[in-house]
Amino acid sequence: MRASLALVLALGLVAQPALAQGKTKASAADEAVAALEMCEAFAKGDVLAVDEAIGAGWDAYEDESESPFIRSYSAGREMPGIGWGDMFSLVESYPNRVLGYCRIDVAEPRGQGEAAIEALAALEDYEGEVTNENGGAYASLVGTGADDSLLIAHWDHVGFVIQLTILTPKPATSEE
Repeated sequence: MRASLALVLALGLVAQPALAQGKTKASAADEAVAALEMCEAFAKGDVLAVDEAIGAGWDAYEDESESPFIRSYSAGREMPGIGWGDMFSLVESYPNRVLGYCRIDVAEPRGQGEAAIEALAALEDYEGEVTNENGGAYASLVGTGADDSLLIAHWDHVGFVIQLTILTPKPATSEE
């Protein structure tokens, strides 16, 4: 009986480090990348973006529309390692393309800002310029994939911002 109890306790001690790894804190870099991915879903006009945002912990909703060609969305969430983020997204539909815009603002960021900007700039879907000035980190990036996307991000004494614009061609429709 004592041998089996000792075995159970030993197995518990061996498993404890693995269990503790699942509870690691999210880094500012990981949170910034996740926030950008959420912004991309909205800016691409993903019809499930609100549901995905809610599932990811955002208080997200579609705003009242001013036109059948314009949809706007708002969301907010505490982003661990960064601070409270307010998101606004706008999707405008034109005859042959869709303009998607998404911006996340964190007024009083905390954490590793330079690491967050570097993580965004290191994504394989973007390339461009990163600079550090006066204690702030700034990125001006363009998309490298099929989407025509522009990304500005900065983390400085004013705040943390992700600003994304995506121009997506509409598929050609055939009229019979």
